[in-house]
Amino acid sequence: MKKKKNKDYNIDRLLDSLPTTLLLINRQKRIIEANPEATKFLGENIESKTIDEVFNCSEEEIFDKVFEGGTIERREIELEDRIIGFSASPLYNNENEIEGASIILRDITEIKEMEEELRKKDRLAALGEMVAGMAHEIRNPLASIKVGIESLSFDEEKNEKASRYKSIILKEIERLERIVNDMTVYAGEKPLNKQKVNLQHLINQTLMMFHQEMNERNIEAKNIYQGELDCMVDRDQMITVLTNLLLNAIHSIGKDGLIEIRTKEKERDLMIEIKDNGVGIPEKVLSKIFIPFFTTKSEGTGLGLSIVNRIIRNHNGIIQASNWEKGACFFIAIPKGF
Repeated sequence: MKKKKNKDYNIDRLLDSLPTTLLLINRQKRIIEANPEATKFLGENIESKTIDEVFNCSEEEIFDKVFEGGTIERREIELEDRIIGFSASPLYNNENEIEGASIILRDITEIKEMEEELRKKDRLAALGEMVAGMAHEIRNPLASIKVGIESLSFDEEKNEKASRYKSIILKEIERLERIVNDMTVYAGEKPLNKQKVNLQHLINQTLMMFHQEMNERNIEAKNIYQGELDCMVDRDQMITVLTNLLLNAIHSIGKDGLIEIRTKEKERDLMIEIKDNGVGIPEKVLSKIFIPFFTTKSEGTGLGLSIVNRIIRNHNGIIQASNWEKGACFFIAIPKGF
C-alpha cells in the first residue's frame, strides 16, 4: 500500500477549497494548519493550540496509533454540547517519516439524536405489543370479578362491614379498569387522521369540558392567542393531549389558582405553553415524567404523559416540561402541516 506524502504543491489552496473540516497537527499534537471550515467549526485562533486543548481531551494516547502509522476511523468525542466524529491519518515527509497527522471532523450531534430516537421508537413498539397482550389478558377476568362482586346479595344495612369491603373492592376494580384502558390506548397506536383545525377553537372546546370542575375549585383559565393558529393535525389526538395537560394542571393546583395557556404562530410551527401555579414537578423526577408507567400520583397509571409525548412526536413536534417560579410549565412546538 502506497504511503501518503506531504508534497510541495500548494497546500494552502487545497485546504481552502475543501468543504470538509480539516486540521493538520505535528507530532506534538499542535495544530499547524486549519482550513476555513475548521475555523468556522471550532472558532478562530485555534492554530498553535494543541488538539487536546481544542478537544478538551485528557486522553494522552488518543493519537499514538496515528503516530505509529495507523489510522483512526469514526472516533467520537463530546465537545461542549456537541458530539464530534473524527478520523485521522498520518502525514509523511519525503523520507517517509511521520511528521504529524491530518484530522477530518464532523458534527454528528443530530445523527446521534436521530439514532437514539429510533432506538426509543423500537423500545416503545416492543413495549406496546407487550402492553396490548397484558391488557387483553387482564380485562376478561377483571370483568368476571366485577360481575361476581356486584351480584353478591346481603342486607347491607345489617352487614355494614361486608358492604364497606364490597365498596372498596368495586372502587379498586374501577381503578384497574382505568389502568387497562390507558394501557390499551397506549398500545393501540392509530395512524394520524389529519384535518385542518384551528388551535384556538380546539383549546376553547377542551376548556369547556372542565368548566364546572374549574369553577368548583376556583381555578381561572387565562388564554393568550397570537396568530391565526390553523394547523393540520389529528383533532381527536390533540384533544387527548390538551385534556391530559389540563387535568394535570388542575390536579396540581387543587384549589384557588390559575392556568395560563399561551399560543403563538411562527413561520412553520405553532407553539403552545400551558403553565399553572400548582406544586410544580419535583426536580429529581422531571426527566422521567414521559417514561411509560412512571407516576408520582397514588391513583395514576403513569401513561397519560407518555401518550401525550407520543402523540406530539407522531406529529413531528416536541414537548418539554419544566418548572417556573410558580408551578409547572409544558411547552409544545408542532408543525402547521401545510
